[in-house]
Amino acid sequence: MSTPVREGRLAKIRMQRLAQLGTLLAGFAHEVRNPLSTIGLNLQLVLEDFREPETTRDKRTQKRLSTVEAEVRRLQKILEEFLSFARAPEPKLVSVALNDRIQALVEFHEAEMRDKGLSLRFYPGADIGQVPGDWDHLQAAIANLLRNAKDATPAGGQILVSTVKDGKDVLVRVTDTGAGIPADVQPRVFEPYFSTKKTGTGLGLPTVCRVAEEHGGALTMESEVGKGTQFTLRLPARSPADAEPLA
Repeated sequence: MSTPVREGRLAKIRMQRLAQLGTLLAGFAHEVRNPLSTIGLNLQLVLEDFREPETTRDKRTQKRLSTVEAEVRRLQKILEEFLSFARAPEPKLVSVALNDRIQALVEFHEAEMRDKGLSLRFYPGADIGQVPGDWDHLQAAIANLLRNAKDATPAGGQILVSTVKDGKDVLVRVTDTGAGIPADVQPRVFEPYFSTKKTGTGLGLPTVCRVAEEHGGALTMESEVGKGTQFTLRLPARSPADAEPLA
């Protein structure tokens, strides 16, 4: 019969093994990245030789090489996102003027959204003020949600970003008018390596979740097929005593 002491010891061993596994996987990914880059570079050089194929055989070879090169690029993207996920530094919390930072981020993405025929708007909430956070991490998380919204929304649709005070927390919402996510798929969207996109790595939303958790918050989702999806990033609004002032 197990005892609390034995269960605690086993849990500690499991955590140590998981930590070791994570380190090994990160090291493996790092070692694979260099030869994969070499393969990709050489494929590009070979494709240069087939830029203007003359024979049927050359055209067939060019098509096959292009397919291989596309897969190498996909693997490189997966590796880079995995390394970013596995080796992200601990957040350094400082006082962040959240509305001002999000406004600038939205303005940066407006042209890209406009080119796709999308309307991107920001609705800043009142009394948001300074929020303790690592803006580099938060910016990457919100940008990830914006990219997901862009990919999910057809031309003519809208993407709305808003902030609102909710008790001791601040909510950052990214809402799109896209196709929505089927109910049977929704429980899996936060799983690593699960993606509904053909070119997705499945690490975007898990990374956003981790950023939220590292800030003492959470990420939630509401979606309805045919109407759209809303992601809510909940962040504590409290100001820790050791938070540095906004630069």
